[in-house]
Amino acid sequence: MAGSGEGRLAGSLSIGARVRWQEREWEVVAWQGSQVTLLPQDSEEAPRAVSYRWLVGSDDFAVLSGGGAPDTDGAALNGWGRQEGREEEAALWQARMVEIDTGLAPGGSEHARGFGPETTLAQRCAAMAARLATEGVPYSAHTLAAKRRKWKAAGENPVVLLPRPREGRPGGFTDPRCLTAMQEVVARRAHASDVTIDVIREEVEDLLHARYGKELGDPAAVAALLPSRSTFYLRMKESGLADALDRPTRARAALASTPPLPHGGREVVLRPGQVTQVDTTPLRVLARGDDGRPTATEMSSLIDVASHSMCALMITPSRPRDAESGRPGQATRAIDLTLMLAQAFAPWPVMPGWDPLSAAATSSLPFGALRAADERFTEATAARPVIRPELIIYDQGSPYVSEHFTEVCDRLHIARRPARKRTAPDKPLIERFFITLAHRFSQHVLHGWQGRSHKKRGRGIERMPLYTIAELQQMAQEWVALEYQQTPDAGLCDPFRPGIALSPNDMYAVQVARSGYRAVPLSPAQNRFFLLSQWVTPGKGGFMIDYRTYQPVAQDAGHYREILLRGGSKLPGAEGKWECRFNPYRPERVWLYDHTAGTWVTCDFRLRHLLTDPWTADMWQEHAERHRAAGGSERDEEAIALSLAQRNRRRRSHRPPPRRTGPEPPFQGLELETEQPPQDPYADLEEFDLSTLRPYPALPISPMAPPSASAPPSLPAGDGEPTSDSRQALHPLAALFPDDGDGSGPQTLTAEVPAVVDEVVEAELLDDPDPDDDGEDDVWEM
Repeated sequence: MAGSGEGRLAGSLSIGARVRWQEREWEVVAWQGSQVTLLPQDSEEAPRAVSYRWLVGSDDFAVLSGGGAPDTDGAALNGWGRQEGREEEAALWQARMVEIDTGLAPGGSEHARGFGPETTLAQRCAAMAARLATEGVPYSAHTLAAKRRKWKAAGENPVVLLPRPREGRPGGFTDPRCLTAMQEVVARRAHASDVTIDVIREEVEDLLHARYGKELGDPAAVAALLPSRSTFYLRMKESGLADALDRPTRARAALASTPPLPHGGREVVLRPGQVTQVDTTPLRVLARGDDGRPTATEMSSLIDVASHSMCALMITPSRPRDAESGRPGQATRAIDLTLMLAQAFAPWPVMPGWDPLSAAATSSLPFGALRAADERFTEATAARPVIRPELIIYDQGSPYVSEHFTEVCDRLHIARRPARKRTAPDKPLIERFFITLAHRFSQHVLHGWQGRSHKKRGRGIERMPLYTIAELQQMAQEWVALEYQQTPDAGLCDPFRPGIALSPNDMYAVQVARSGYRAVPLSPAQNRFFLLSQWVTPGKGGFMIDYRTYQPVAQDAGHYREILLRGGSKLPGAEGKWECRFNPYRPERVWLYDHTAGTWVTCDFRLRHLLTDPWTADMWQEHAERHRAAGGSERDEEAIALSLAQRNRRRRSHRPPPRRTGPEPPFQGLELETEQPPQDPYADLEEFDLSTLRPYPALPISPMAPPSASAPPSLPAGDGEPTSDSRQALHPLAALFPDDGDGSGPQTLTAEVPAVVDEVVEAELLDDPDPDDDGEDDVWEM
């Protein structure tokens, strides 16, 4: 029967369902809140929006066929989803709520007892509670009223009426401190031989007594933290610790090194810089090293997850340790990562020789808006956005977990999250970028490409005229600005333009319009914190770093003397030492940090005048080891400096080697603005009108000249004001001379010459009237 309740509730009313209403057949095309949109099937009329209560309360309403899941407001459901397999229970609760709300059961034409038109909502809730009690379902009227309010707030969706499944409490009623101790003991046993759960329980008990014995005071209270033996076994099984003990040692060690969740999985990223990924990989491109020999290279990159933009990249030399000569190896270090991180805070400049299309002004970036917000954007800026990272997902390599990289990230307020070891899906974008780099950049490098594997490597790679590290760096940056940032990516799509693949620059333009852009320029003083730190003890002769003596420059000598007078730094844990920052790629200049005033003292290497060619701390260490092998001391900085200077002189004077790869300047990292620009002492002075300047009268210098009866008239002031009573007028250039600080004000320049000056000049001239005379005729003609 069409009007029966069974026919009405035979199917679920949802999107796509076909229903009968007002003796016609309709299709449910939309359901938003309490409004249901119906489309007639027997005519081309416009859709009609009706109330769900009026629809299901009609006498001839019936569901003919079901559809998909109802399209309800997810925010209103507040975490409730569709309950599979509980449709009948939801339909039953829906009928109860409709009867409480309207007084009529769905499909009924008469009011049941206690649900008449004269009853209130509270009375109908009480009547429904009495009916449910007779059916063995204990629900109070207050609970039913609360259910109805929740049902109304969710748009009369029956899903919210179903009782939520009870979530199990992790660990049961076991004390959380005991659960933490269990995990610590199992992690401690990760690299040791396997043991049974009984041994783990004994170690957990010892750890609880050692950690909480003094806090709780009573040994019985500490023993209460540990559950019974059977419960302990159950908790070990539920938490997966028992399975971890049964694994091989290598698997247990890998599991123990896994950081806590979340890792680097899928996240909702809405703005540039919200989440970034960083990693280092071999570049598989040979370059010309400092000694002119081929050397391998590595690349460290920082990529933005939201726009897939390349924030920064850094190419460094990489070589293994030489077992024969004892030459140390070289790889990416913490200073390389910090120099790479500094790129993300400043625009890239367009270098000479780059393609004109690599400029930001000709790209899809909102160049006009960016230039208005940040004055560092000019016509010579590369087409790469400036993105400040907020969160970095990093690999667990030693440079990324170093103290220096952690300190720089903390100072810049950048959060860090480790990825699991040997788990590429934790940072998939940066891993994919390396593949893109190999396909679209590395294999197109004319000289030095080694192939993807040793089996596919070409012949004679080492004999090619290889590029230097600096040249490879510039080539990679041009490729990023010209090709990578402007190539459409299938993974980037604008929700307002579906089906259109966007480039990283296009995606950044869409996102920055919504999130905004705020320039974060770093001053040279702030850039110095990117450099390595060294704690030194200043002395009268300077201080030493790697047995190199540094002394303050002339303009900072007074500040350095103040530091010496203070004695120690008085910093906790510093033992009286002072913090110093230096760049190992440019060690000729360092900066001593005065934490009391927040300023820097610039210091230069004592023998800097001997080293006119570029040099690095690695080159200094190499020559120091040679000098020590020859019987010298690594503290003899003069001998090491002369050896390093002679190396460069020999390279310039001797005939170049016959091979095509000759020596090149050493790799010195990336340029970082750490030098403070000099201040112009005349910048704040107003322009002087030279037309008001008059010549000063000549003064007699002959001792025989008659003394002046009166002082010469003083010059009129430059601004035309009358002179003072003392007949001494200020010179027009008096404003250029600052106050001496003794409270006397600037000295008054007058046209009058004091008599004392004349007397001194006369006395000096009378001592030896004729210096060229031999002294025989002391006659001076008037």
